[in-house]
Amino acid sequence: MSNIYLKKNGVKSVRIIAVLILSFAALPGHASAIQDGYSPVEDMEHLLGRLNTNAATIESIQSHFIQKKQLEFLDETIVSKGAFWFKKENKLRWAYNEPFDYVIVINDGSFSIKDGEKVSVYDIDSNPAFAEINNLIVDMVRGNITEDKFEMTAFENLQYYLMKLVPRDAAMREVISSMNIYFSKSDLTVREVVMKESEKDYTVITFTDKQINEPIEDMVFSVDY
Repeated sequence: MSNIYLKKNGVKSVRIIAVLILSFAALPGHASAIQDGYSPVEDMEHLLGRLNTNAATIESIQSHFIQKKQLEFLDETIVSKGAFWFKKENKLRWAYNEPFDYVIVINDGSFSIKDGEKVSVYDIDSNPAFAEINNLIVDMVRGNITEDKFEMTAFENLQYYLMKLVPRDAAMREVISSMNIYFSKSDLTVREVVMKESEKDYTVITFTDKQINEPIEDMVFSVDY
């Protein structure tokens, strides 16, 4: 995401980041994937059970990421890099460090956004949009996966489960129309997320160097860290 895109709407940018975190907890979907060597998952309930069980064991996540964003009005792909931390129950840090510095932190009932030296803080309880995101994150990380929030289908090949989520909520669909999520079969963690925001705008985020359930100091979840 470009810096301009992120600054356009604080709630929108946080909502996008929140949906990414949900994908670590276990979420399924579909794709035009059959032509790419994927086949439908025969037993969705069994897969959901495995993903939920795995999600329940996740206490923390640390990862680097590379993000590539394509926007209809730009000729070139925007490439960004950064790092991501999550700690149960509800602590999150999503930090871009190339080509700009931009940080989103969820901690102690608030969303904090740091853009350069400017810090904006939003109270979760006083903002319905933030409260919705907060509750969604907690539910997913705890493995409380329900089909009332997403239309879900799943495909697989030898290496990955390929999932697609279509939000049922109209407000959420204004931000992300659908997501393809690639889970590694070896450890059931996310390798890549493809978010489609419109017909011609999409974002691809690839996660590398993942560390699961390694200790994370609470100070990480401060915008000043």
